[in-house]
Amino acid sequence: MEWATLQHLDLRHAGRSSKPLQPHAAAFHPSQALVAAAVGNHIIELDAYTGCKIASIDIGSPVVQMSYSPIGGHTVIAILEDCTIRSCDFDSEQTCVLHSPEKRTEQISTDTEVHLALTPLQPIVFFGFHRRMSVTVVGTVEGGRAPTKIKTDLKKPIVNLACHPRLPLLYVAYADGLIRAYNIHTYAVHYTLQLDNTIKLLGAGAFAFHPTLEWIFVGDRRGTLLAWDVSTERPNMIGIIQVGSQPITSVSWLSTLRLLVTLSKDGALQVWKTRVMLNPNRPPMQANFFEPAAIESLDILRILSQAGGEAVYPLPRIKSLEVHSKLNLAALLFAVKFGNLHIDAHLNITGGDNRKNRAAYTREGRKQLFAVLQSARGSSDVLTGRCGAGGTQKEVFAASVLKEKLSSLGSSGILADHQLQAQLQEQHLKGESQLTITDIARKAFLYSHFMEEHAKSTPISRLPLITVLDTKHHLKDVPVCQPFHLELNFFNRENRVLQYPVRAFYLEGANLMAHNLCSGVDNIYKKLYTSIPGNVEFQPKHLIYSNKQHLFLVVYEFSGATNEVVLYWENTDAKSANNKESTIKGRDAAFIGPNESHFVILDEDKTGLALYVLPGGASQEVGKKNVLDEQSQAADLNVGSVKGPLQFLFETEVDRIFSTPIESTMLFASHGDQIGLAKLVQGYRLSNSDGHYISTKGEGRKAINLKVNEIVLQVCWQETLRGYVAGVLTTQRVLILSADLDILASSSTKFDKGLPSISSDGKVIALWLLFSSTFFFLSLT
Repeated sequence: MEWATLQHLDLRHAGRSSKPLQPHAAAFHPSQALVAAAVGNHIIELDAYTGCKIASIDIGSPVVQMSYSPIGGHTVIAILEDCTIRSCDFDSEQTCVLHSPEKRTEQISTDTEVHLALTPLQPIVFFGFHRRMSVTVVGTVEGGRAPTKIKTDLKKPIVNLACHPRLPLLYVAYADGLIRAYNIHTYAVHYTLQLDNTIKLLGAGAFAFHPTLEWIFVGDRRGTLLAWDVSTERPNMIGIIQVGSQPITSVSWLSTLRLLVTLSKDGALQVWKTRVMLNPNRPPMQANFFEPAAIESLDILRILSQAGGEAVYPLPRIKSLEVHSKLNLAALLFAVKFGNLHIDAHLNITGGDNRKNRAAYTREGRKQLFAVLQSARGSSDVLTGRCGAGGTQKEVFAASVLKEKLSSLGSSGILADHQLQAQLQEQHLKGESQLTITDIARKAFLYSHFMEEHAKSTPISRLPLITVLDTKHHLKDVPVCQPFHLELNFFNRENRVLQYPVRAFYLEGANLMAHNLCSGVDNIYKKLYTSIPGNVEFQPKHLIYSNKQHLFLVVYEFSGATNEVVLYWENTDAKSANNKESTIKGRDAAFIGPNESHFVILDEDKTGLALYVLPGGASQEVGKKNVLDEQSQAADLNVGSVKGPLQFLFETEVDRIFSTPIESTMLFASHGDQIGLAKLVQGYRLSNSDGHYISTKGEGRKAINLKVNEIVLQVCWQETLRGYVAGVLTTQRVLILSADLDILASSSTKFDKGLPSISSDGKVIALWLLFSSTFFFLSLT
């Protein structure tokens, strides 16, 4: 996995200003792919995938901190430099002052630390200034709750605020590391999060909440990351790790990747995974709860250069990281620094002052660099780094100390992190295991002189949106759902009335969710698992639904266990109990036949295939006699009269199987290899196997060859005058195939230029086939 740039949101002409301004605050919509950016005196709402500007509001003063209202709508609550609290409604493009300071002359800057907390349970906002003794609560709608100052039961400086995303709780963090949970209605204390005196804390710098579990992640100002389990009556600390020496300013949970991201005050960004406890009977090891995630470090220069962006010099420090609560999206905000001069992001620097400050900064930087390098010679003349071979622990420690000192000087006069790693890798490939301090100094000076003349140092007037690429899970960012689409002959109808289904189905954890297309309401349609051990991580992989059989096949992936396919019959009789469900071991599933009267399960080894017959689905071509023979040896599933399994065996490994409306025929795909059809009739019986043999390499067999690293993502069939045709979506193209695997049409480039590979709108169902159906019609007519 690695960080990559999705796009750069263009904010250069915010408020029709002739001078480039740098965004200094940002916030994501809680459920939609929308982002709000604060530039100068304006707040701009944009589409996170297309980059289109939706609305812009001039609020009269720069934003210090802001957040979308979790109650709904397109409303942002912001604290401004004039200390007022404003509500900005993008639908009406109107603002409303919710709270004004007692002293009209009171002013703060964009770097001032203020605390803002919103709850989805009430239209109110809690806010407070850093290290004050009280919290103020005010309504978020015009004419709502009047401002009220709340004095907590502890007379201690308050250093942070947060609201629970599901419960009526307000968390107040104090300067001594203590955190108390108060009821938002009565302000009664529910519980306290506090460590013993052996571990010193300085107060929470950031909060994050697990989306499903009652886990709270706290980033302390001492550089300590903690995890609390508050599901019990007495909260327990389940994890602790020292991230660094700098205060932690941001903690965010990546829902799609199930990873935790921390940002320190010095701009260091780290990603963590929570350790899975394999033995629930043993007490959790707090020191082993957090583990570094297997993801490449964020390269600022690469992020700024990708997707049509431009690099700046010196390399900026990350000031803030805003993460979307549901999507694989994040926004980077940078600080501007030239030597000892700290510049607010919303201010501009003239060209002459810019060059003068930069020159002074680089000269001073080189002087400090030389002093650091000279002092480092006494400890170690060798920089081994991550790529160095044979380096001792003492050398590695000296290298890390040196690197920290160099980083504290800024990026002027030193090699950037990605260039330093490239030098270490180059030395390692040449067989040289040591890189001397002299080498580092020489390349650093050369790099500094070059960058002074060729790189830009203007404010970063674009907001980079980044994502985490995972080549093993191309559809991780798309909800696991059942897509629907227009029929091919829709445009030939006289009335052209489209009969949409009542609801669309998608998966959220262990729940089968139903999204009502009329009201937009989401409900739990069926809880597929009544209980799953807390030490087992799981995620849904595929959802297949049969309209004719009213049967769901849901594939789940479990950590440390085999995958399972859940069979669930939709309740069509209101009087009967809704309890028809069972599970089968397997990694993929598909329906076959025009009546979808059979389904197949792909085994974990990718070569075994099991065929099951639904009630009334005896096939003429599948060999009725063989099915009955298998039924006499295998136990029936406990879901009515489903018969099977009838075992088959692929010649080579198969990665995915897909449904087909063709009698006794299944479509399979191997990543980077081929797409083929398998006829499930009695074939050649292996001498040492009880199953049927499916050839995947035989000569004369029709197949579609895939490109290198090309992976089939989705397949959908429709019936036309030419017979059945299939729309095939891969990671590189869209194909239109006949029932005989003839290519009728094909795209030459990716149908979606963005990252992730398929754009989705939160929990709204992904309807890529709406596009491909039009493609079908234009190609076949």
